Amino acid sequence: MNGLDKFERTVCITLLALIVILVFAAAVMRTIGMPIIWSVDVAQLLFAWLCMLGANQTLKHSKHASVDIITQYLPALWQSVLHGVAMTIMLAVLAALVVYGIALFNLNPQRTLGSTDIPYRYVSLALPVGAVLMMLSLLEQGWQSVKRAGKAATL
Repeated sequence: MNGLDKFERTVCITLLALIVILVFAAAVMRTIGMPIIWSVDVAQLLFAWLCMLGANQTLKHSKHASVDIITQYLPALWQSVLHGVAMTIMLAVLAALVVYGIALFNLNPQRTLGSTDIPYRYVSLALPVGAVLMMLSLLEQGWQSVKRAGKAATL
């Protein structure tokens, strides 16, 4: 695990802890009649970032759910080809998320996050940033696969 990966994981853990603390504090304060009005809005912001960064962490460590009931019986070459096709499709979808995420970010700069003065753009920004991080993770995995294939071919 490199330094950037550790940092990203620490940010995910911190975001999750902040969400739990914020939601718990909001529930307690609401119970005693002093609601924290902005808590849901800030939790939404933190959750959007946690989802995107957590998805990248899951992708980096190949922990997404997968179904290989058919592909496991294919020859290694076909498995590699299908893996490459799947990675290409994922990169295309992520590129679309970057493009449309930037458009969403620029759509309404005056909108604020619920009852706060925080620009809603910070929620929208999680989408293209997370998609770029996932694209980089996929490209790194693809590069590692190419290097492994090159080493196997020379042996």
